Amino acid sequence: MDLRQLRYFSMVAHLGSFSRAAGVLNVSQPALSKQISGLEDHLGKRLLVRNGRGATLTEAGQNLLKHAQRILEMVEVAESEVKESGAGRFAIGLPFIIAATIGSQLIAKLRAVNPSANFSVIQGRSKFLMEQLCAGSLDAAIVFKPTPSPLVNVTHLVYEDLFLMASPRAARSLSRHSPISLESLGELPLIAPTRPNSIRNTLEEAMRRVNKIPAFAMEIDNLETIVDMVSRDQGFAVLSKMARNLSDRKVDIVPLPLSPTLRTEVCLVVPSRGSSSQANRQLLKLTGRIAEELLQAALLQQDAS
Repeated sequence: MDLRQLRYFSMVAHLGSFSRAAGVLNVSQPALSKQISGLEDHLGKRLLVRNGRGATLTEAGQNLLKHAQRILEMVEVAESEVKESGAGRFAIGLPFIIAATIGSQLIAKLRAVNPSANFSVIQGRSKFLMEQLCAGSLDAAIVFKPTPSPLVNVTHLVYEDLFLMASPRAARSLSRHSPISLESLGELPLIAPTRPNSIRNTLEEAMRRVNKIPAFAMEIDNLETIVDMVSRDQGFAVLSKMARNLSDRKVDIVPLPLSPTLRTEVCLVVPSRGSSSQANRQLLKLTGRIAEELLQAALLQQDAS
């Protein structure tokens, strides 16, 4: 007795017809009859009786059907659990700054937990990553200050202070004014990321509270270019310390504290509908914990440097 025979027998029993069962199973009727006959020969009992209206179960067939249903259900559960625990696609979105700071460590630690998973890493702005997450293209994303939405669940990871980034020459000229007041930022040639950007929003909101409007000398879409421009003494930018990881000229970028302190929030965002895969659910839990640990360590290292 094998599983195919049990499946064929159960289908005929439920539909009450060899012809209808053959159509559902996508097999020929003679092939189906042969499997049922083989099962009856193996058990030495007649299981089904054909009649003008189809097929009906014998007493032996009724007894077997109860067991067959349980067996097939158990097989289905076993197959599902094995498939869920095995390799699958896990797509995570990371902003450029986060990717440059902890991206490789995060993926390495997740792969150590589930080496059979097929990891996909998408980089982009937080708004873009949120759109991809809501569209179902990502399993999780680490973003800056996400906009509340019923489509996602948000978990706080860390707060990150913002600084006025300057070249060494510019930093020396401003050092006597440190920490830098928000009012004085309006007098500096600031380089800002183009909208939408959470750090830019934080800066503009803070300056409105002191009745100031930042006069941006440049608006640049690429954060790496902004950091490079600052290192070349082409202007100032309000960014996190981790933004320096985007440039090979990290030593040429000096963070100056602001007064009052501004900060942004880094969060893990996952779809509110959840994941159907047991393996992915495990990875989602670990992603938040590991990302928080790595970000905390990165912030401590930034403070020490």
